[in-house]
Amino acid sequence: MSGFTASNSRIKVVETVSSVDQTVFDTNDDMPHIVATTFLSGQIVDFSNLTQTQNFWFYDPCAFYYTYFVWQTHPFYGVYEAVQVDECTGAAFYTYSVDAREYSSETNIADLPVDEDGNVVDVDFVVVQATGVRTLAGKDPRFNQALPTTVPPKTFSFQGSVLLESSGKANGDSWLRRIVSVYKSGTKLKMKVQESIAFLERATNDAAFPYVSSSRSTYSFNLKVFFGKFRQ
Repeated sequence: MSGFTASNSRIKVVETVSSVDQTVFDTNDDMPHIVATTFLSGQIVDFSNLTQTQNFWFYDPCAFYYTYFVWQTHPFYGVYEAVQVDECTGAAFYTYSVDAREYSSETNIADLPVDEDGNVVDVDFVVVQATGVRTLAGKDPRFNQALPTTVPPKTFSFQGSVLLESSGKANGDSWLRRIVSVYKSGTKLKMKVQESIAFLERATNDAAFPYVSSSRSTYSFNLKVFFGKFRQ
């Protein structure tokens, strides 16, 4: 039967649905609650420029033709005449590819909260409320446009990790992912910056990626961190 009970510091709310009693709230159950908060301003996230490699494709011994004229003595008249000469020259051709790489860096950004006795609280979860801007918008190495970013213009929240930038191939497969994570480790709150770059070949042969040197992105975040526990 639906009802509310309070006994020995226990509060319980029961609701009856289709003759079945269902517990809606019970302080004996684990319940998430916030034990501390901290504010961290100006947290910088920096992703460096991508790099590319020139790969030998093939050598064409007669890649380019050119024409020139030489003066020769006519065998019968004893006069000079211009004779057209056609020749070719060889050349090597190359493809270009963005270098695959995996990168991560980890920094301590705060201490975990302590109790009234100065003991570190063994928190169960961390929730981050963030605001931020992309201070430098890296370009997709293939196009004169910024890499797509998931950072909204207003406050957003996350637990663990958040994807900052990504890009895909023509078939939809992802080849670039840039991620930031905030989590507890030991007595510290840490921030990890991660980048995963897959091999990407230039669609146009014998032409380098035009915007590799403009692919660096930077962000600045303000973080409000909530440290939480589950009541036992």
